[in-house]
Amino acid sequence: MFGNLSWNVIGDELFCESMIKGLKLEPGIDEVDLFAPNHLPDSKLDVMIYLNDTVPEPKFANKHIAYIQNVYNENINAILNRFHSCGYDGYVFISRKMLEQHINAGFTGKYIPFGVDTSNFCPRPYCSKYAFDVAYVGNDIKGEERSTKYILPAAEFNFGLYGKWDDIPLSPRFQLRFKLWKNLSAYFNYRRELHNVPTYKRVLNKVSRGRIPQEDIPMLYSNAKININCSIAACYELDIITLRTYEVLACGGFLISDRIPLAEEELSDCIVFTDGGDDLKDKIKYYLKHEDERKFYAMKGLQYVRQHATLKTRMNSLLQYIKELL
Repeated sequence: MFGNLSWNVIGDELFCESMIKGLKLEPGIDEVDLFAPNHLPDSKLDVMIYLNDTVPEPKFANKHIAYIQNVYNENINAILNRFHSCGYDGYVFISRKMLEQHINAGFTGKYIPFGVDTSNFCPRPYCSKYAFDVAYVGNDIKGEERSTKYILPAAEFNFGLYGKWDDIPLSPRFQLRFKLWKNLSAYFNYRRELHNVPTYKRVLNKVSRGRIPQEDIPMLYSNAKININCSIAACYELDIITLRTYEVLACGGFLISDRIPLAEEELSDCIVFTDGGDDLKDKIKYYLKHEDERKFYAMKGLQYVRQHATLKTRMNSLLQYIKELL
């Protein structure tokens, strides 16, 4: 099943739609479709690509490929063992580290990192609605340590924070009622519960602007003076450059990111990296004052994506891999 698209997440379905758009532009493709448990092929396909560890059904396709593009909260061996047990014909990875271990286990596969639809994620004109000093789009899934280090420091600035950040015990309506002492027992229970809520949740919930329309995200990335990136811990462990990273750069946005080894290796002149906390705060202050340096990094990032990380480039690699399997 596909993920809930009511909040700002990549989502399997959004990722699939992007892949389909890219594959349709490739010569030699007759038909591409998006399938889910309630919509399955009525005739046998040449290839079916799975974004999750669904056991392949031979009746649906001649070849079955696992595209391991999700980040699982497990160690590499556990993830690979689960996918290997499904018996796919081919494997595609967004993590070189995972591919290496996969190959060491006696399998073959292909490394294809994320690619950006540059017809959508591209520099946009000025929009006062999204002209923040700092911006970030994402849901509260990174955990207390990483959210505190890589997102919370931005709350001191003119911060365009979007996504689901409202996991606080009680709504403002109830808070107000309790503060008016209409229900002392419930009020004190609320205060005890609120005391256990991490600081980052309380602060970011207060400054969050809720959901941003998906079609407006490129406008935000283009107009914010500084975009920040906070990767989930598994991205660091698996050395994965997030799709958000490429999308910000494709919009001509300036990005300050947490440290991902591969990103530091490939994008050192496109992105400013931070250790979080006070270092992030200091870098935000510095680059808000140095527009020329922001523009230099943004220009380099835009050039990199257009040359190396477009959806067309990635889907061409995927198609070549499919042809090898066939």
